[in-house]
Amino acid sequence: MGKEFFASIMQVILFSAIPLIVFLAKHKTFKGFLKYIGFVPTTRKAVLYAIPASLLYFLPLLLLVKLNPAIRSMMLEPSSVTGMFRQMSLNFNTVVILLIVAVVKTSLAEEIFFRGFVAKRLIAALGFVKGNFLQATIFGLVHSLLFAPVLKNIFLLLLVFSYPFAAAYFIGYLNEKMGNGSILPGWVMHGLANVLAYAIIGFVI
Repeated sequence: MGKEFFASIMQVILFSAIPLIVFLAKHKTFKGFLKYIGFVPTTRKAVLYAIPASLLYFLPLLLLVKLNPAIRSMMLEPSSVTGMFRQMSLNFNTVVILLIVAVVKTSLAEEIFFRGFVAKRLIAALGFVKGNFLQATIFGLVHSLLFAPVLKNIFLLLLVFSYPFAAAYFIGYLNEKMGNGSILPGWVMHGLANVLAYAIIGFVI
């Protein structure tokens, strides 16, 4: 448990490093950095939308895993996150580790970098529609590249790309248009989706 907690904190620090370096280069101070990456109060409405929206983030992945043997095999590899949980017994320690990995190591780190840094800078430069579209495209490409070695079918690759792309675009909308620019709604949506995915793919399928 301690090892995963340390690894999660280190990943958050790593994903925060580039935003921090850019901020310090421009402002010469740490003051205002949390606001810069969107760690600000949000709205109740945005959080309430984020909770059911997490299902829209999780369900397409579950369908892909159920329907495609190549994706299922990759998701259950011992070296993958879900494959790691597949090898573990379901007990209190495992649940705590799952929550740490799902909520901190993956979702918090990615939300800080992709929505707190990439999306905000692109939206500031290009406007909401173009900036949010571009950050979602980057997010979709990064995630779909993970599956490129096992998916030779271009249609399946586009399908795998469209799932994180759509989720990232909606999170950008949720944060910027409903959540006062806070990354907290996106973190809630992403974190809950990861918890569901890791639990069901790791222990049920």
